[in-house]
Amino acid sequence: MPRPTAVARLARLLHDEGPMNRAEATTRLGLTRTAVGEAAAWLTTAGVVAATTVPPSGRGRPSPLLGFDDRGPVVVVAHLRPRRADVAIIGLGATVVDRASVAVTGSTPQAVLRSLAARIRAAAERSGRPLVGVAVGIAGMVRPGGVVRTAVHFEWADVPARDLLQRHLPDDVAVEVSTDSGLIALAERRRGAGRGPGPVLVLSCEHTGIGGALVGTETRVLEPGHLSIDRKGLPCPCGQRGCLELYADGRAITRTTGVAPEHLAHVLARAESGAARERRAVLTAADHLGTGLANLVNVLVPAKVVLTGVLADLHRIGGDRIREQLGRSVVASADGVEVVVGQVPRSVLVGAAESAFEHFLERPWC
Repeated sequence: MPRPTAVARLARLLHDEGPMNRAEATTRLGLTRTAVGEAAAWLTTAGVVAATTVPPSGRGRPSPLLGFDDRGPVVVVAHLRPRRADVAIIGLGATVVDRASVAVTGSTPQAVLRSLAARIRAAAERSGRPLVGVAVGIAGMVRPGGVVRTAVHFEWADVPARDLLQRHLPDDVAVEVSTDSGLIALAERRRGAGRGPGPVLVLSCEHTGIGGALVGTETRVLEPGHLSIDRKGLPCPCGQRGCLELYADGRAITRTTGVAPEHLAHVLARAESGAARERRAVLTAADHLGTGLANLVNVLVPAKVVLTGVLADLHRIGGDRIREQLGRSVVASADGVEVVVGQVPRSVLVGAAESAFEHFLERPWC
């Protein structure tokens, strides 16, 4: 076998950057041509890498590209919601092989996770490819080891979700359960708007609540929605008053406009078209988000802030208001912290795949 470090580094490079020829891989890795050639040959024999020939751009022979074998290893990932889950089969390089929204049944954590495990097994069997990892994202607070501390949508508390899932999946396949906001942040860091030097603060909001994570060399999951921006403000179920998510999530916008939560998309569309009441509600939420961001940036000192979901809508409609509030941050003013919107579709699934492939990419020969 070639040097293990060369094998792992080549697999990681192709996963992160996509197909390239051996000369480019050799330059990027700073290894010898022999080391890269041996690593590529080993990964090809193992069914991980396949060389493809592309037409030359000028004179000369076609240049083979190193890419991943479409029969190679996959992970199965899921975004678990009440009564359903988005389940995807994803290959190296974040290639989505298959994705479906499936029903998940059960009234207890054990039953729900048993049902989800059956869906995951079915997806793995359907792919016909080696399964090297499983990862699941859920809205809630998740401890290391995949213990769901709280998940309000499920009314779960201290549920050993990873262990319960593992019981119904092959013993030799690593299983992970993580909070969805951490996976969104990982996806944006690896594949989207968060790429680049320095730590990135990613805030997310699907509709209710605001999650987030600071991603640098590792991912630190945060609870930014429970940052108090008004000590005498609205009471929060967490026990505090004035929590950010009470003023800046989708629920806050629909509450202010007096419509049902399921009409959020309509409110945002009207705000963008200039409807006075809806625009006022969105700009007010953007003001509050900017206030919260100023506090977070002062403490966490990120190089960049990425907003996703409803928060990206707030930025699109009320970006000036967010930047105005953020300008009150000493750190943001001094360092010119950039605020951008997320770029990764289905980011929970993409982030889950990045997490699930991590062990394989560290030791692809195992």
